[in-house]
Amino acid sequence: MLRFVGFTGAPVLSALAPFIILPVISRVVGSEGWANFSAGQSIGILGMVIVLFGWGIVGPVRVARSTSTAEKAALLYESLLTRAVTVSVAVPAVAIATYLISGPSFRLESVCVAVAMTLGGLSPAWFCIGEGNPQALMLYDALPKLAASLVALPIVALSAQVLWYPAIMVAFMLPSFTVHAWRTAHPRLREGQPVVGIGRCLRVLLPTAGIDGASNLYASTPVPIATAGLSSEDASAFASSDRVYRVALLTVVAIGNAFQAWVLNPLDTDPARRHRLSIVVHLVLGLLGGAAIALLSPWATTILFGEDVAAQPLPGVLFGVSFFFLSTTTPLIRNLLIPAQRYRLVFAATIAAAAGGLATMLAGSALESPVVISLGVSISEAVSFGVLVVPALRELSRIGRSDTSPEVPLST
Repeated sequence: MLRFVGFTGAPVLSALAPFIILPVISRVVGSEGWANFSAGQSIGILGMVIVLFGWGIVGPVRVARSTSTAEKAALLYESLLTRAVTVSVAVPAVAIATYLISGPSFRLESVCVAVAMTLGGLSPAWFCIGEGNPQALMLYDALPKLAASLVALPIVALSAQVLWYPAIMVAFMLPSFTVHAWRTAHPRLREGQPVVGIGRCLRVLLPTAGIDGASNLYASTPVPIATAGLSSEDASAFASSDRVYRVALLTVVAIGNAFQAWVLNPLDTDPARRHRLSIVVHLVLGLLGGAAIALLSPWATTILFGEDVAAQPLPGVLFGVSFFFLSTTTPLIRNLLIPAQRYRLVFAATIAAAAGGLATMLAGSALESPVVISLGVSISEAVSFGVLVVPALRELSRIGRSDTSPEVPLST
């Protein structure tokens, strides 16, 4: 329960951070710039995934299975080496993509926020989750983001200069990430543990990087697709729906983080019981959260972002359906299939989800229909759940029979 409270508190603060300043930004940029700014945030999430290159998926599992501080320190050091390479690729890529997709209104600001969010891939959040350390997650990930929003809020409001927000966000995040790396992966803490070379480490991470990249491809592209194909008014309304949905997903992340180290604890004598509890909690969260998104999106976005960019009702319903399937699928992937090294299955499901979802979204963009684009988001998550649910339940049955958790190699 203490872990649950800690891992819930940190993501809640992360969720509050953008909500503190986004209402100000939406009113500064107006309906012409809101879709561009939201597209920059979405592309920045894809950039963050490139920087992480699979560490966000397999990293927490490997940390949770590690048996010594030196082993964990070597693991973090490996991730720092690989992320130094991936960040050099991701930053120029997202800057160019955002510039090309965005319209002329607040284009520079959209590019800068995309770059700032990409640098968020250097966060140690996945490491803190794996070691079951909510205090570190709060200190090194949630609090810097919250502080950046609190500092940027009056500056942006008074100056009407949105560029201050990504600049202050980077100024708060990077020192925090650096301090964690120094305190956790210092050579004296590694105690001579062998470190895998960058090339080999990237090759080993490729399957999970593919899974993470493909899933985020269909999860983060709806707003850029809407920005490219819809009128500025419809695209901005769609962006508001998507923004509420993305913030709501942080509750799924919080619950998943709270359960993962506990469920995968190798010393537990009844892992199947913990798996079942995690699945039930995610199912209930999906039902309640999906209903809240479907019913409250238009009202909430009118208050938060302004009537000019308020969400439309039907896209809100479809985003609620997406929330249900994503929440329900999360423990199946994170706690059952990935630890069991079912990478090919998860990747195949992700590709199928991306194919169906992206095709529908692109059709919606061509038809200039925000409803069809929202339907594409729902189709993606429904396909992923449909492909994975039976194999995941079979894995749960196997765990119940053997009373042992599936092992994951501790080194690459």
